[in-house]
Amino acid sequence: MQSLRIAYRNVLRQAKRNLLLGSAIAFGFLIFTLLNGFTGGLLGSVSENFANISGGHVYVSGSGVSSRGSEISVIRNTAALEAALPTIDDEILSYTARSSAQASLIFGAQEETVEVVGVDFTKESGVLDGLSFAAGSPEGFLGNELGVILPEDIVADLGLELGESVIVKTTTVTGQQNVGDAVVMGSTVAQQTFGPGGATGYVHLGMLNDLMGMDPGQYQTLNIYLKDATAIEPATTALYEALKGTSVVEPRDTESGFGLPDMAELGFGGPASVDEGDRWQGTKFEVTNLNDNLGEFASLVGIINTIGLVIFLVILVIIMVGVANSYRMVMIERTAEIGTMRAMGVHKGGVRNIFLWEALFVALGGTLAGLALALLTMVGVGLIDFGTTGTFSLFLDQGHLAFGLPLLSTLANISLICLMSAAAAYLPARAAAQLQPAEALRAG
Repeated sequence: MQSLRIAYRNVLRQAKRNLLLGSAIAFGFLIFTLLNGFTGGLLGSVSENFANISGGHVYVSGSGVSSRGSEISVIRNTAALEAALPTIDDEILSYTARSSAQASLIFGAQEETVEVVGVDFTKESGVLDGLSFAAGSPEGFLGNELGVILPEDIVADLGLELGESVIVKTTTVTGQQNVGDAVVMGSTVAQQTFGPGGATGYVHLGMLNDLMGMDPGQYQTLNIYLKDATAIEPATTALYEALKGTSVVEPRDTESGFGLPDMAELGFGGPASVDEGDRWQGTKFEVTNLNDNLGEFASLVGIINTIGLVIFLVILVIIMVGVANSYRMVMIERTAEIGTMRAMGVHKGGVRNIFLWEALFVALGGTLAGLALALLTMVGVGLIDFGTTGTFSLFLDQGHLAFGLPLLSTLANISLICLMSAAAAYLPARAAAQLQPAEALRAG
């Protein structure tokens, strides 16, 4: 306790030197904390936004083989999937069925291509809440079974007005061309996302199924929202194993990058042909999840974190060299003081501990100051509204940058810096403790 009090008094006594040393530590910790907080929040925002765009955390798609040997992207055996869902019932928040197609929109002499997503809005009303309407309203769209919501640039290029009909031409699941009418009931602010043909329109699931030649109750994918996003992998594995026991299942592939669909599934070139030896009976299921789709992005975030860690370690080594040199100077300056303390009965361990406590105080003060500055910076930057349009919006949380700073890892980083500072001061502290009282007094 005596060593602790003396060390605290010495830190205050040499405030200028310790302030410079603590500022260097604070700067290094500030940069590292900001980088960690940014990448943590970035991954969280992208994951949440991508889950909203794709409609869930776990996705089950299905396909069958036609009498002509073509692969048909549709889940016909819905009973098998519904029987497997109770396996993860405790983890499920909600699940919805979706279909999608690449469609041509024709109005007069104008034609535009857009990906059309069919949604059961009676079960997935949150999709409309997440759209930024430029014109129209969710209520108007829900009141029209033939309604379609299109990006505002598509509406402008076609020269459409709200309430006007547009011809929708798409390919059925069996490869034929089909056309139907849709009524423009809303337009959304232009927004780009990953994947081919960033323009996305929304229609009612029943309407799109009819255009694609699918029976009522059928769909192409089942999107599952989980109560806890950290349970994605266990839930995916459990559902995969349950389906594997009753149906043909595509082997799990976790290297799918951004999970871009096959061109045949979007209507380019029609259904793919399946070799006779590879054909199957009934529905073949494929189970993927959000982590599969974001694998490349998560790897990129990991690389950024690694680069940040390397930079932080370089800064830390420079700081530790400064700590060691600083306390060598302190030992020289306090030679007479050390001799006096030793003559008054202070043990070697006491002298050593005074130096170590001083280094810990400076390191702790520097890291806490760096943490406070980082938190203030995060709050300030987080208040800036970057908007909800454009590609960058995928990385934002409601138009704002989000930061994620795990408490345990932050405490671990603070502890690491304090320990390394103490380690850097250990040799000067040990040398100070080894000074003989008479020699130290004579030198002083």
